[in-house]
Amino acid sequence: QSTWGMCYIFHETFHRTLQKIDPLGGLSQMDILTAIRNSNGPRPALFVPEVSFELLVKRQIRRLEEPSLRCVELVHEEMQRIIQHCGAQVLQEIHRFPKLHEPIVDVVTSLLRRRLQPTNQMVSNLVAVELAYINTKHPDFVKHKPTVEQQMRNEDFGVGGGDLSLPSVYGTVPRGGKDPSKRSTQPTNVHVNGYPGSALESNQQQVATNAPLNLVSDVPTDIKPHPLTTQEQRDCDTIGNLIRNYFIIVRKNIQDAVPKSIMHFLVNHVKDSLQSELVSQLYRKDQYDTLLQESEHVAMRRKEAIDMLKALQSASQIISEIRETHLW
Repeated sequence: QSTWGMCYIFHETFHRTLQKIDPLGGLSQMDILTAIRNSNGPRPALFVPEVSFELLVKRQIRRLEEPSLRCVELVHEEMQRIIQHCGAQVLQEIHRFPKLHEPIVDVVTSLLRRRLQPTNQMVSNLVAVELAYINTKHPDFVKHKPTVEQQMRNEDFGVGGGDLSLPSVYGTVPRGGKDPSKRSTQPTNVHVNGYPGSALESNQQQVATNAPLNLVSDVPTDIKPHPLTTQEQRDCDTIGNLIRNYFIIVRKNIQDAVPKSIMHFLVNHVKDSLQSELVSQLYRKDQYDTLLQESEHVAMRRKEAIDMLKALQSASQIISEIRETHLW
């Protein structure tokens, strides 16, 4: 029954808890977009930055540590329950020496308590190992990783309805042509006395008004949410798919490694070192008489059994004498 309890914790409780964790839980599109923008810095990005993926996937992997530590706690509680409810034969022998039962429980409980911290540390290290290096070359990840370069190459050649526009100082200009809205306008960079006309007019206005030039007057102070562009939506979807695929790989690793670590550092270690621990703590000559002192109830039952045995032996002897007397 105790073994079944641990098996249920490993393969039902722990497994079900990990499966309930959403790989993208707690991440909104704005969080992903903000991470992408922060990774780009002041420069516009040509490709989806890998730094944003690593930052966000590490944030999701950290969510696996709490249920893993909880699994250690459940196994520890199960082993304590086993100590308190041993088999019937063991309990019968233990109740014969009540002063021995409590020291045994104390030694085993102390051993369990000492092994709890190394086990928790090992489980935390499992998550820390996954956080230390994001292996984007993992075989299970590579086969699911979208080919971002191919997607962008298709967009550049117009495959899949990609935008074939190029950035321009006048706005967005279609590739292979000029901006239709600007074809009939006069150029604004007419030189006057060696200076561009627009710059000269701006300079004259500045001198005329004699006001300081404010370069940040049009910078918004409150960033309001706006509908995502096609490129931003595509980048968010790409990062979301990468996070989901890699998180599933790490979750599978944790689901396999945590029960093994608990069995090695907690269960098997206690089982292998329990006898030596009991001998070293309880096998002392000055404690023999105290620990092996029987309970009063057992001593009384033994005395009653001895008296009953003597009475039966006396009765058997009397019956034998009567039988011999009748024969003669």
